[in-house]
Amino acid sequence: MDVIVVGAGPAGLQAAIAAAGRGASVVVFDKKRVIGVPVKCGEFFPQKEEMLSLLPGSEDCAHLFEIPSDAISNTCERLRIYSPLGKCWCFPFEAHVLDRVTLEQHLAEDAGKLGAQFRLGQTVQLFDNSRQLRVGPTEPESVIADVVIAADGFPSATASTAGLLSDRYRLQGNTAINYQYLMENLCIESDVTEVYTGTRIAPGGYAWIIPKSRTAANVGVGVRTPFIKVGKARDHLDHFVQKYPLTADKLRSGTIRTMIADVLPIDGAVSKTYSNRVLSAGDSAGMVIPTNGAGIPTAMVSGHIAGEVAALHVLRGEPLSNYEARWQKALGRELSASTRMRRLADVFMRHDRLLESAMRILRTDGIKKVITCKIPSGLDIVMKLLGY
Repeated sequence: MDVIVVGAGPAGLQAAIAAAGRGASVVVFDKKRVIGVPVKCGEFFPQKEEMLSLLPGSEDCAHLFEIPSDAISNTCERLRIYSPLGKCWCFPFEAHVLDRVTLEQHLAEDAGKLGAQFRLGQTVQLFDNSRQLRVGPTEPESVIADVVIAADGFPSATASTAGLLSDRYRLQGNTAINYQYLMENLCIESDVTEVYTGTRIAPGGYAWIIPKSRTAANVGVGVRTPFIKVGKARDHLDHFVQKYPLTADKLRSGTIRTMIADVLPIDGAVSKTYSNRVLSAGDSAGMVIPTNGAGIPTAMVSGHIAGEVAALHVLRGEPLSNYEARWQKALGRELSASTRMRRLADVFMRHDRLLESAMRILRTDGIKKVITCKIPSGLDIVMKLLGY
């Protein structure tokens, strides 16, 4: 087999499409039995123009940001950010709220039409020796591959076996624990995504209300263990829904339909994303934007690039190192800037009044820049002086 992709999320599916589209033979493994199920994200996806502003180096991948209409649950026009003491800043930001199951099944169908094969419901391992690279549930059942793309999420067993995931990315301070309810029977603004900060609801992170309609929303919190002073991570979500003064009135009467939980890396991309026969993409490579938690767009871009590079390596002998150069051009500057700002923000996020003061100094324009990976000019000077 030319290319094996481990993981059928946004990164793995885009990798399969790109590799098969270039003429490589492709097999995709995933432990899920149904593509896209279960959903483990907020489903927030900036519209194409916002994405190209956020990641200007990704222009060659602009087609990836065109979402099929039936994979869009809702469209938001504004983003509203609340400080720990309740002050809010609002600015235009156009985004889709995805039906991620439908989106991923579209991508899988596209990959299948190009010849990619799927083996679902299988938890696999990477078997790497000097002669062969194999992937499968066990070594006797494994398939030989020329190149393997690790797209199996975080922490990636495939990337770890290949030596591409260091222990630093598993540190509690460098990961966020996310809990989210899908809630119905709400009365909310369908065109506004809301973000809330503060130690009472989201220590070390933030809480969100992402509307899927006027009556339904993804409601969640992302927290970090070293910042939690009282209770457990999920307790903060229940407090946000039931007791937090700014949100309880519009959330506690709602009906909880489902609950999901996951862990995300928030310390930027891994130091090396390729070996002599393995590439790592998306969450597997730490490619989650630390200051906003976005992972779908970066997964799609890095997966697409990984698939192309893998196919060109197999078919033309082009070096796998081209992958790192290409994703760095598309995503690297923004991921680096966001990581630096997140590390500085850790100083402020332990104390509500300190964070409140910082947000009031930044104001609307500065807050928007931080969220969209652009370091405000004054903040850049401070970061350099403090070594961030």
